[in-house]
Amino acid sequence: TILMDALQDILDAVRQASASRMPVTITGGGSRPCRPANAVSTGREVSMTDHTGIMEYHPEELVVRVRAGTRLTELIEQLTAEGQMLACDPPVHGDASTVGGLVASGLSGSRRPYAGAIRDAVLGTGVILQDGTYAEFGGQVMKNVAGYDVSRLVCGSWGILGPIADISLKVLPLPEAEESVMLALTAEEAKSLIAELIHRVSGLSASCYLGGRLALRFSGSESVVKEELDKIGGEPVDIDFWSRLDTQDLDAFEAGDIWRLSTHTTEVSDRDYAVCDWGFAQRWLIAPESDPRENYDGTGHWTRVRTADSAFDAETFHPLPAAQMQLMQRIKAAFDPHGIFNPGRMYPGL
Repeated sequence: TILMDALQDILDAVRQASASRMPVTITGGGSRPCRPANAVSTGREVSMTDHTGIMEYHPEELVVRVRAGTRLTELIEQLTAEGQMLACDPPVHGDASTVGGLVASGLSGSRRPYAGAIRDAVLGTGVILQDGTYAEFGGQVMKNVAGYDVSRLVCGSWGILGPIADISLKVLPLPEAEESVMLALTAEEAKSLIAELIHRVSGLSASCYLGGRLALRFSGSESVVKEELDKIGGEPVDIDFWSRLDTQDLDAFEAGDIWRLSTHTTEVSDRDYAVCDWGFAQRWLIAPESDPRENYDGTGHWTRVRTADSAFDAETFHPLPAAQMQLMQRIKAAFDPHGIFNPGRMYPGL
């Protein structure tokens, strides 16, 4: 079939590149304008975009298996038709966004602190190894514990361990009701309210503080959502607010140089963050004058998410402690002993 031909073409391309030690640039839909700026050596491009389609879907078992090139919009449409969803609110950067790209970049949206990250939804993966063979890891059941957790290891690996061919994902039922409101609060008032909501049954499924206002989303049964809205009040929020937040498409992100700090909700800082979501655990700094990692002694790590043409030079990902870097190098060597997969995509030497 055409789909099998697409996979065979990918396997052949990897096998040939490996034999000649040629670098392999793994690509998907290329949809994200906010993809990290680390350059990948040229060489042979291996695109996953023709390897598409939903392989298996069992709504009653809350499991779906898809090929990596499958458009994210297609998967979401299919899940929605069955009253189900990917719990992490995956960011959709246009029609070209692929499921493989979502997993390889480890992206999660507004629901992530309350329902889990994309890596928590990954049950199994089919991965193309450096010798051009296909191998399956994990499974399609939530209690599969055999072997190493390679399925989650490739989540957020940015292709440096090899192309992801297919993914098995856990899905959840869509909530019966979902409503969002905006409140005018100070940052401290917003933090206190969020802390209160997460320590009781509230149905909170997203939170975002920007411009002196706190946006909240409640999901669940009609009665739970109505009860919270009656208690809190506030102004209704446009239905597309959360998707625009997750794709950095709000007005607050207009500047080209965007940095994300992933930290603890209680981290104290005097920086002027444009947006704070995930209950203040994810903070967005726009157009800093210098690398915000310099002299930073707080918790968490920084990632440069989008780079303006005129911005200063800086690494995309937060520098790792020596022990963690050595561990990453050993994992890379095990999967990719000749260093051909997306070399330098995350860190020099990886």
